[in-house]
This record gives sequence, structure tokens and C-alpha cells, in this order.
Amino acid sequence: MEQIIKISTPLILSFLLAACGSSDKAAVDTSDEDNDSSGGTLTLKTATSDAALETQIKASLFTSYGTINNPYTYALESGTVAEAVADSLDSAVPDTSSTNTQESSVDEADRVKTDGNYLYVSSVTQPSISIFKAETGAAPLVAKQSLATLNDVTISGLYLRDAEDQIIAISGDGQNPYFLGDMWFGPYYWQSRTTEVFDLDVSDPTAPAQQSKLSIDGQLISSRRIGSYLYLATRHTPYADGLIAYPSSEDDVTTNKDIINTASLSDLLPSYQIDDGAKQNLFESGDCFLTDYDDANNSQSSIISVVAINLDAASPVPEATCFVGDAETLYVSEKALYLATTGFRYDTTDGVSTYSGVQTTEIHKFALDGTDADYKGSTSVSGHLGWQQDLKPFRMSEYNDVLRIITYTGAQQSSVDSPAHLYTVAENATGDALEVIGELPNENRPDPLGKTGEQIYASRFIGDKGYLVTFRATDPLYVIDLSNPADPFIASALEIDGYSDYLHPVGENYLLGIGKDAIADTSSSTGGNTDDGRGAWYQGVKLSLIDISNPQDPFEKETIIIGGRGTETAVSQSHHALTTLQSGTTLKMALPVSVHETESSNTYYDESDPRYFYRWTRDELYRLNIDTENGEISLLPSIVGQSRDSENYYYTQYALDRSVMIGDEVYYLHEDEVLTTADVVE
Repeated sequence: MEQIIKISTPLILSFLLAACGSSDKAAVDTSDEDNDSSGGTLTLKTATSDAALETQIKASLFTSYGTINNPYTYALESGTVAEAVADSLDSAVPDTSSTNTQESSVDEADRVKTDGNYLYVSSVTQPSISIFKAETGAAPLVAKQSLATLNDVTISGLYLRDAEDQIIAISGDGQNPYFLGDMWFGPYYWQSRTTEVFDLDVSDPTAPAQQSKLSIDGQLISSRRIGSYLYLATRHTPYADGLIAYPSSEDDVTTNKDIINTASLSDLLPSYQIDDGAKQNLFESGDCFLTDYDDANNSQSSIISVVAINLDAASPVPEATCFVGDAETLYVSEKALYLATTGFRYDTTDGVSTYSGVQTTEIHKFALDGTDADYKGSTSVSGHLGWQQDLKPFRMSEYNDVLRIITYTGAQQSSVDSPAHLYTVAENATGDALEVIGELPNENRPDPLGKTGEQIYASRFIGDKGYLVTFRATDPLYVIDLSNPADPFIASALEIDGYSDYLHPVGENYLLGIGKDAIADTSSSTGGNTDDGRGAWYQGVKLSLIDISNPQDPFEKETIIIGGRGTETAVSQSHHALTTLQSGTTLKMALPVSVHETESSNTYYDESDPRYFYRWTRDELYRLNIDTENGEISLLPSIVGQSRDSENYYYTQYALDRSVMIGDEVYYLHEDEVLTTADVVE
């Protein structure tokens, strides 16, 4: 039976072992008992010696490999100073779009970058960068640079420093962008990975030249760039040669314990390598923190590294800080880096993942100053960050040195619990810890954020306001007033059809929601009547322009529905897929859409039934202009990326599509092909 409530598709998930323990000897044996984390204050403590660091790491290895193991039950982890804002990013070429980022002063990697004259594109099929000349109505290929990545892994993102004629290409996150459904991986997926950073000189775009390659042990969680500094968060899983991944007998356990006991600290810590040079220690024990938990029976198996690289340096020598713990997502403001992870376990029954125990999200703050990442404190709040990796950073935002974070308190994806909880977090008076200074709901403001059975979809913080979308049958858009972070409150709630996956500011008075239209389920077998319906049938892609000029009375000003049931937009998978360019009072906008509007040969439902699925028709770049003063929307002809005979359904990699605007020209990157306004559909 088809599920009627749309589940946010998670991107790549890795796996967390619930808290870390310690002991006073280097080799420690631990049991495999579960112990769920609980909310509250926690602190990372500096590893006082190599012996203490070795003890912590080996404790985690004993938990993972020192007991008979069931390889089909894992713990879950769903999952990346500042100079002055004016100097933190390269000046954009006039009338040229840039990567859509969460914070305007913090750059993010994506598969296409432009300097206004050329497009720099990472391939979706091979580890290479293609360079296209941006011409009127055309984008000819002028160069292609192959990159020697480990295991031929594709490049996950690019950074462009056009003033320095420098491209930074990164691989190592291990994400599979072709798969858009739910996916749960075992440790084999995220172990033994390497993050690679390539520095290319593009002073002559027709002849790019690789300057260096930096390799760092560990899977890339995420990255950000502020001015001339690149920040990476990586996840290294300590491992000793010869370990049996899934010990199934006491002999296997004995073998693993012997290997762990004889391993040296250098065998277990991550290292780095520049080009073909010798491997170097990424950090010493004094650069590492241990997670301050009391229960030594729960040990985390990961070493999280916060790595800073000065992109102006002659050699990309990394500066790193680490902690023995875990992290699933990265949020970076112009002054600080936050790592967050959800601490709980899950089990799978008949392919359905459910979370057991208490869910908490742990947050660690590092102040940024060039290559220095100064640990400022940690805290733990109730709930988790959801399932879709791209949305997790948007659950957080720093404003006036206060972190705002939205968590989901449902026990599983089909939870009937009211979903959301808001926390405001700041450093304490002495600056050595984080503390919760406000929350919603609370005793004085008990109104829930979301109704029973709803889930969190889009969230966005803009200045002293927060915007939250929950959904089950209709889309309540909550406007949260955060002007006093110690006493946040719900300013208003707007109910409209459908839901938004992503929220984008349009001028000062509007908010654009991008998601799906939906029709409430009214059948007696699944939903009852519209008042207490338990779900909705999602339809085509919906663009909803919300007037937020009066926070107490928002309203839906304009609505656009694209395609029929089955239509998808890449923006629901990655905010980088949305391209905007402000020109006077006009916000030019483009988003890739995989349109489904061809009649289906399946006659079980007819087109009047909300359950009717249309077949794939084409991929296109949908374009529109929005007047930021009056909210009027003008539709422009779409650029077609791909079409097929209506009788043949064709699966496409629409989530990888991107676009670039340069003046009046629009370049649509569909897979590895660049199309232009010459390919519009009138």
C-alpha cells in the first residue's frame, strides 16, 4: 500500500555509536550494552596525554570489534577569523549569479561555479572538471581536467576564487547523488575513506593546471569557505589491519582484542599527505578533545577533525582540532563553526527504521579565526535533526552570537507526536560552555510547534525571525519571533495546502516556499474526514509566495503548480539547485524540474483521483521573475534539458541539475551538458 504522507528523503547517512567512555589504562575491554544519551550540559575535555587519547580510541574499538556482532543492527548518524564580511567572499562579477548559500558571507561547495566569463563544472560520471566559455546563446567546452581521486570517486564540490584564478575541488563525502530514496548503510560504507582537496590554477581557463593535492584520512562531512580560509569537517574511523569486521565467534573476538591491544596510537589517528609526500600526523594529542561521558560501556568509534587550510599559503598544510565523538552535520556562521549529531539508536524491522530510547542532539561550537578553531563549549538538546542531510544545516542559525536550533521530537518517521522544538543557545558568562537560554514550547508559552502527526519540512532563520513548515494534511507555516532570544514566541501560523521543502527570502517582505502541492486524504480507510485526516496525497511541485511584511498576519500572495503528481524539483534535494540574481527590483529565479504530466498506462486510477501518478515527460529549467516590491510573478520560457517519447518512462538525475545566470543569459547544467536560452520552450 502506498504511503500517503511524504517522507523527507535522507541523503547519505553514516552510523553513530552512542557516547564515549574512558579508562585509566591503554587497553580497555568493554561490553556491548546500550545506553541512550539524555539532554543536558556536556563538555569536551582536552586529552591530557597520548595514553589518555589511546585509551579512549581503543575503548571504542573494543565496543565495535570486541564482542560478537550482529551486522544488521546499527546505531544511526544521519550524516561540515572570520575576516570582515565585506572581505570574506570574493566580489561577485556584476550581474552574475553565485552559489545559493545559507549565509551570504560563507561560501559553499557546489558542482558549478562561474566568474562571469567561464563555467567551471564537476562531472557527475568521472573525477574531472570541465570548463565552458560563457557566450551568447552557447557554452562551448574549452578544457577538461581529469583528477586522480582515490578509487575514481567523483568530485563532490568546487570553490572558485576568481581574483586568485584558483579552483578548489573536493572529493570524499561518499555521497551517491543518483539515489534519492531512503538508504541505510553499514559501517562498510563510511570506513576507510579519504578526503581529497585539489588546488588548480585557472589563470588560463583553456589550460588548467593542478598545483597540489591534499589527502586527509576520513570521510568528508561538509566544508565551507570564508575568504582565503577553507574549513573541513571529516570523520575518521580508527581501524587496525587484520580486524574482523563482524566477529561471529569467541575466536574472532580474541583475535580482534589482540590486534587492538598491540596497535599503536599512530596506527589509529588520521594523517594527511601532500601530493606524493610522506604521510604526516594531522594533530597531536594536545589538539584533541575527549567527550565527557560517565559510562565507559558506550564508546564512539569516530574521530571528528575540524581542519582549516590557508588557501593563500604556498603549501596546503592543514591545521586541525579533533574530538573523539561524532558529527552528522556542519553549520558555519561568519564567526563560528558548529558540529551537531543526534545521539540515539535505531533498529530495522522489515526494512522500516525506528528509533529507540531518548533522542538528543549534541552541539559543539568552535570560534574561527583564520586557521585557528577555538573550542567554546557544547550542549545537548532534545530531539533530532530529521532525515534529509541537506536540510540539517538549515535547522541552525547564529544571530548576534546566539545559536537558534530546531529539532524534531518524533520517535520515528511515521511518528504521530507533535514534531518540533526550538532552542536558543549561547556561551555562558565565562565563555567556557554553551547553555540553553530559551525554548519553545515552554511553561509560559505552551502552544506546540506543529500539530499531532505532522513532520518538520522546511526551516529558515532570517534575522530575528524563524520560519518553520510542518506538514501532514496542510502546511502550517509558523513565524517565530526571536527578537528576545530568551523568550521566543509564535507570532503567527498560516495554513495552506501542500508543504515546502525549502524557504527562500524574496526582498524584505516575501518568502518563497518550494515543495509540493497536496490534496488531503479523505478516505475512510486511511484518513477519515478532512478535519481529522491523517495524511495527504502529494501532487506537482508547488511554489508559494508568502507575504511576511506583517509577521502577525502572513498570507499566500501567489501560487504556482508545476506538473502533475510525480513531478520533482532538485531544490527539494539541494538548495544549491536554486539560482537567483537580483536586478533592480526584480529577482530572477531558475530551478530544475523533472516534469511528470504524461498520461499513465496504468488504469487503476483515473486523472480525477489524487492518487493518479503521471509519467515522466521532460526535465527543464523553470524560470520566473519576482518583483520584490509588489510580489508580482512573471513566468519565462523554460529551457528543456531532456525529452522522451511519452510511451517510454525515463529516469533522470534531475537532483544534480544546476544553472548559472550571467546578464540576460541563462546556462542550464543538465547532467554534464550545458544548455542555454537557445533551448527554451515557448
